[in-house]
Amino acid sequence: ADEGSGSAHVDGNLPMEAPVSGAEPLDDGSGLVKRRRTMESSMEVGGADEDPLPSEVDGIGVPMPAPIVPSAEWTEVIERVKSAIVAIRITGVRPFEDSPAGVWQGTGFVVSLENPERALILTNRHIISTGPIRALATFDEHEELPVFPVYRDPVHDFGLLQFDARRLRFTPAREIPLSPEGLKVGAEVLVIGNDNAEKIQILPATIARVDRNSPEYDDTNYQDENTFYAGAGSNTSGGSSGSPVVDRSGACIALNAGGANEAASAYYLQLDRVVYVLDWLKQHPQEPPLPPRGTLLTKFLFQPFDMLRRLGFTEEQERVVLARSNSDGVKQSSAVKRPKGMLIVDSFLPESQAEELLRPGDVLLEAAGEPCLIFSELEAQLDARVGGKLPLRISRAGVELEVSIEVIDLHALIPHDFSECAGGVFHQLSYHTCKRFHIPVKDRGVFVVQSGFGFGLELPYHAVVAGVAGRKVSDLKDFQEALAGVADGETFEVSWFNPTTNERRKKRSMVRMDRTLWPLCSWRFSAQRPNIWVRQTIEPAELAASQAAAAVAEKGSGETSGAGQGPTAGQNSGDTNVDKEEEPLGYPPSRDPTISRVQAMLCTITTRIAHEFATDFIMSEDERNSTLIRRFGVGLVVDAERGLVITDRYTVPQPLAQVELTFAQIVTTDAMCMFIHPQHNLVVLRYDVSAVRPLPVQSVDLSIIAADGTAVEELAIGEVLSFVSLHGDHRLSAKQVTVGSVYLKAWPFAEPPAYRERNLEICNLNDTLQGLGGVLVEPGSAGRTRAWFAQFPAGKKHYVAGVPIPVLVGLLRPLGLLGGASPKSPLPLHVACVPALDCEFEELSFAKARRYHGMSLEHTHELRLKCCDGRRQVMMVSRVTAGGAFDEKLAEGDVVLRVAGQPVTRPQEVERLMEEHSKGTCEAVTWTVLRSRKQFEAAVQPSVRSSDGTVRLVIFNGLVLRPTPRAVAERGGPLRPHTRPGAGLYYWHIFPGSPADTFSLIAPGWLVQVDDEELLSIDQLLKVIHSGKLKGREWLRCHTMDSEGRPTVRAIQPDPVFWPTVELSRTAESDETATGVVKPRWVRSEHFDE
Repeated sequence: ADEGSGSAHVDGNLPMEAPVSGAEPLDDGSGLVKRRRTMESSMEVGGADEDPLPSEVDGIGVPMPAPIVPSAEWTEVIERVKSAIVAIRITGVRPFEDSPAGVWQGTGFVVSLENPERALILTNRHIISTGPIRALATFDEHEELPVFPVYRDPVHDFGLLQFDARRLRFTPAREIPLSPEGLKVGAEVLVIGNDNAEKIQILPATIARVDRNSPEYDDTNYQDENTFYAGAGSNTSGGSSGSPVVDRSGACIALNAGGANEAASAYYLQLDRVVYVLDWLKQHPQEPPLPPRGTLLTKFLFQPFDMLRRLGFTEEQERVVLARSNSDGVKQSSAVKRPKGMLIVDSFLPESQAEELLRPGDVLLEAAGEPCLIFSELEAQLDARVGGKLPLRISRAGVELEVSIEVIDLHALIPHDFSECAGGVFHQLSYHTCKRFHIPVKDRGVFVVQSGFGFGLELPYHAVVAGVAGRKVSDLKDFQEALAGVADGETFEVSWFNPTTNERRKKRSMVRMDRTLWPLCSWRFSAQRPNIWVRQTIEPAELAASQAAAAVAEKGSGETSGAGQGPTAGQNSGDTNVDKEEEPLGYPPSRDPTISRVQAMLCTITTRIAHEFATDFIMSEDERNSTLIRRFGVGLVVDAERGLVITDRYTVPQPLAQVELTFAQIVTTDAMCMFIHPQHNLVVLRYDVSAVRPLPVQSVDLSIIAADGTAVEELAIGEVLSFVSLHGDHRLSAKQVTVGSVYLKAWPFAEPPAYRERNLEICNLNDTLQGLGGVLVEPGSAGRTRAWFAQFPAGKKHYVAGVPIPVLVGLLRPLGLLGGASPKSPLPLHVACVPALDCEFEELSFAKARRYHGMSLEHTHELRLKCCDGRRQVMMVSRVTAGGAFDEKLAEGDVVLRVAGQPVTRPQEVERLMEEHSKGTCEAVTWTVLRSRKQFEAAVQPSVRSSDGTVRLVIFNGLVLRPTPRAVAERGGPLRPHTRPGAGLYYWHIFPGSPADTFSLIAPGWLVQVDDEELLSIDQLLKVIHSGKLKGREWLRCHTMDSEGRPTVRAIQPDPVFWPTVELSRTAESDETATGVVKPRWVRSEHFDE
């Protein structure tokens, strides 16, 4: 990109540099925290969204000194090399190793034009990472070309990208020669690159040292080793990673890689291995780009002779080494002409041959019979003997020893393949993670890069999986084969440990498989030019027959059955009639008769939702930072025979959720979301009645008519009742409370627009509420239920409030759910409709209505008779839903006097009257209102709606698209054809690492048009895709509109490999073999250009 904003981060979480909460910086003994020069980006390629931040040291607040302007003699050098320097924008399409998915920036430069069709760009390894990426390079004349990874070094911080130089139209194709011998102390250099995400910045420096050990960056598994770095005070910052360090001849003598946070120090990688790899690739153009790279699984450090003497190195040995290094037969490094020290063993991996033969502090004298004083000599020997043995001569406390150690292939220790399961990403534990946490590379297990929906509650990020479903996991193949035997929805055991806590004891967790939304798949790496990944879906293994045979064999041999295979606890395996012999389960005994009566009608609800599919509600800050969204609430059984439970829209905010019910602290079963009230805080769930058959589950009594035929009195302020609440740990509690108020609450708006309660009377208590919700009842063993207490969502917060039973009955009546006996013909909830009001009321006192709105004394007397409990208020229209049935019929500020000729003072009365007049007729209902102090009659059409919530969505280039939610219209957003409820393509989540993320589409908003195709629905989008109009298009013009109605257009580059078009939809199927009850289920399908 041309420009950018922001400053480098102080965490080294490469390559994205995302901040890690609680991370402690590391240092190498110098007291200076290191950072890599990577710039996280949120701008569109080719332009800047905002001005860069002031020059600071990564937000610490230490002013940076102004850069020194290079002399005029550098002008020719700059002019010659700038055409070869590019700004690189990288998109990590999946989280991998240390980095999450996302977009970041760096620098690179052309190093080979030998084959213009496969020209090569050199940059840092932490820029191109080791996982799947998409990359664009911006050249000097603002030309932008795709670049592709060819080589990532397994250890050193460099990698190579490939591009087609023939596609350059304005920028002359030039390369910068590599000259590692030019790296000398005192050399004047320029660091030219994308510093601080600026397109080109030129920073002068003088090489201060060339024998620095590899810097240790803060909180990242990847650390370079066994090479020299050069140091200089160039004061580079984020985005400059991969910049060439250019001398006066115009040659690159080192590669900029990182620096200190609290100083101007910068660290440059020496180019010995870069030249080796580049030469090998040129000499082997037809072979996979994997030049031999070897390791002893040992980290060496360069230490001065004084330090060696402290470790037992003798004066005589020092004299011999110096004499041999000065002889003509010893190779001399341009960077270290005369060694000031030697290489010593710093550490090695456990259970390796090096652990058996070497000790920390051993001084390396010779490798393969030749003096080995510097890293380049050691690495040359290692790379030449991959798979063989390397003889070493070492000095241990002055005693010289000879050992021979196997040279391991470094490429085999770096993961590239990965698997996706239940929203998680997994790959083999890498060499660098093993090195950081001292883990053997043999049978090292599988690394949790992203735990996702399925594993998120049990396995933390950075965990290492050692077993799945009773099978040992040594590598990714074991992991995939074990998961292939787990069916969708099945719970299986995972054995794991967390190396970040220094606790190596294995833990065991139960994880639930989800193949519906996230098919189990494997991504295979192919070391081609360029590198590619190939996806393969892993189908469930056919294990039913073998499992049945194993179960029979176990029973025949008398062995104990495993979990999930043997008889249920408490049963006799020889019983033929379990229900007859089994002692029935019951609820916990309680001395409180109120709890004993109420607990059979309550259950605890646990809901799990994936972040990427959180479409219908606002996440709290804690939920946004968590692995997945988990909410707890209380369910109230309204029909025990059919297994129907009601809860609130905070606990179950949308249909796409995994819901579990727990009864009596002893039985947990799945539940399905059957109906979400389109206007009120009510959700109907269904569970399998057979799962709770041992428990005496009861329906709540919602009768509002007493046994003697009189109506039950409504809640009164000051009334003393018992509040029975349920807690997150399934405990019940009861306390005596006093009713504080009953009123029509105005709930705050959420941003972006999401469901909010309106037109519902609630009750509050004068006492502090504890628990997740519950019921307000008359005390004793026979008291009636007076109110249902639930959690009400309010943006990022939520509150507990009560719904009086008469109000709740009005909500359940249209659904045929009145508690107690089931209706003869149960209403199919998935197609049920309820009355809805396309306006919002607020309470207005009689005094204000008379003084400011001109309400007459006659209407005042009439409405007074409808009020109760000392409340004297009338309803005023505070908001009309844009485009709804009431739009242009009612207006904000109207005072409602009558509906269908009946005086009304409460919203439930209006809903009841509209429901009665909407049955069997489509005629409008007359409303009498006061508008501008004049009485006015409006003919209002009744409105009915079906279940709310997203039941169909499409992922298109990383945009999670769904029909426009009604909350947008209720909020009063822009009124367009595509913004009407149920129409258009609305989004507020963008997948990190997707094309939409790469090219900076802004959420929330609407996708209005793709190229010349206007889109008003999901069906239209899929029709365009199937028509083949988008097939083979390198760029798509995406026209979007934000929540303010502001249109924008972005050109995005589709990625059908990693980001195909995926549709998730909910279907309703009837269980023909059982009760005929409809069971909704989700279906995933991919759509491709035909």
